[in-house]
Amino acid sequence: MRSSKWPLSLVMLLTCQVLLLLLIRQVRGEESHCTSVAGMVKLLDLEAQLIDNLEDYAVELEKKLETVRRSITSLRLENDKARSSTEEYLSNPLNSFSLIRRMNRDWMIWQLYMEDPIGLPQVEKIQELREHMPTNTDVEEAVTALDRIQNTYGLKVSHIAHGLLNGKQYNVSFTALDTYAMGQILFDQENYLAAASWLYQSIVLMEVYKLPAPLELSKNEVQMVYAETLLKLNQNADALKVVNIALTDRPHDIKLLMKKSEIETLIRTGTKSAPLLKKTLQVQGTEAPTAYQMGCRGQFPASTDGRLHCRYNSTTSPFLILAPLKMELVGLDPYMVLYHDVLSSKEIEELQGMATPGLKRATVFQASSGRNEVVKTRTSKVAWFPDSFSPLTLRLNARITDMTGFNLHGSEMLQLMNYGLGGHYDKHYDFFNQTNSNMTAMSGDRIATVLFYLTDVEQGGATVFPNIQKAIFPQRGSVIMWYNLKDDGVPNTQTLHAACPVIVGSKWVCNKWIREREQLFRRPCLKKRL
Repeated sequence: MRSSKWPLSLVMLLTCQVLLLLLIRQVRGEESHCTSVAGMVKLLDLEAQLIDNLEDYAVELEKKLETVRRSITSLRLENDKARSSTEEYLSNPLNSFSLIRRMNRDWMIWQLYMEDPIGLPQVEKIQELREHMPTNTDVEEAVTALDRIQNTYGLKVSHIAHGLLNGKQYNVSFTALDTYAMGQILFDQENYLAAASWLYQSIVLMEVYKLPAPLELSKNEVQMVYAETLLKLNQNADALKVVNIALTDRPHDIKLLMKKSEIETLIRTGTKSAPLLKKTLQVQGTEAPTAYQMGCRGQFPASTDGRLHCRYNSTTSPFLILAPLKMELVGLDPYMVLYHDVLSSKEIEELQGMATPGLKRATVFQASSGRNEVVKTRTSKVAWFPDSFSPLTLRLNARITDMTGFNLHGSEMLQLMNYGLGGHYDKHYDFFNQTNSNMTAMSGDRIATVLFYLTDVEQGGATVFPNIQKAIFPQRGSVIMWYNLKDDGVPNTQTLHAACPVIVGSKWVCNKWIREREQLFRRPCLKKRL
């Protein structure tokens, strides 16, 4: 009796393959193309390779086409010669033999030549490069990022599709393939209102621009998805109009006729779709913006506090007596200051060069699991550097001490971060507020945050404090510093903050979280447990 068990060698082989696939997926998950502008640069290089490969394919096609056309000319000349004087031609035994031989052998060779596939090396090259291309997850993240930009800044879908971003026109626009992908994925995410807007834009673009082969998009297909989306929004009458318009082009299409009958039944019986999600019921652009959205849009009122001022700071450390820093007092609760012209262009370029090769997807500490995890609320890539990594990091930490007056011993490493498409960090606190946690047991909680802006950002990317209505927009070479804890060491909930989505630009920042334990003699009014 034959055993039903698989051979051990086969089981081991399959196990290795599964583990390899999981490892590849994990690595590619960390790659996350759209979460960093610096990380997307290599996609352009990859696309250039694909275009070169397609050109090689075209060359192979042209070679074959040239061979065929050249042969057609000679073959037709011989055939025309024979048909012009058929009897005379065929009466010659040489011509007769040649005709029989050609018909028996040459055309078999031509059949094989025509069946022979062209460009197999180029096809294999694309397959080889596929593992470095964006995945479906990457596309979904990019769709979510664009939807985040639209909602945060109150933009119109039609404006985005035509390159009008937050009031500024750019020389770029979407194709119907772009808008259709947005609509499809938002539909799958059950964000039907946003999906409907993007699908409508697809239909509008298809009326104006025709997509080249082989990328043609079926207008009928888009109309069907659009009608389905309208049904999800309980807009049955509008869905019926869309189907009727589609039927004018394809009056005998079975799917369209069945969909029309289905919608007419819904209208006649007054049936509605399932209850819609809250996010779908919201009418974009009509609801009052939240404090966070107002901050991102630059709509916070100007401060009238006369105590806030600008000055040259020469007192925090002895070194500042010789080289004072431009300091702007931004807030008192929490204490928050903005330093200007802290970093030179050369230092910024060096920091970016250090970080780019090692950028990885940013994570957030989750108290529930006790570890750092990738989350949708933070989309960027980071690289960490010990204080003694290079002369530059040593200088940077000395400068932080000069600005804050704090002892950096026991504090966290420098973190360099680059934001990508719609990159953001949702509302959060920097403090842990966990007395017995491993995160605070050794060095205490995060007493202060120091955030360097390495680049200007053309649009978006502000650091917003919604509870105190403060928004700091990135300025190349500047630094924002604030206290996360009150004088008695209690976490200050006024420090709730967020990094607004980047609309246009590459946002680079570098931050340092300073721990409280070593500040015992720098700020003596801390928790008694210290």
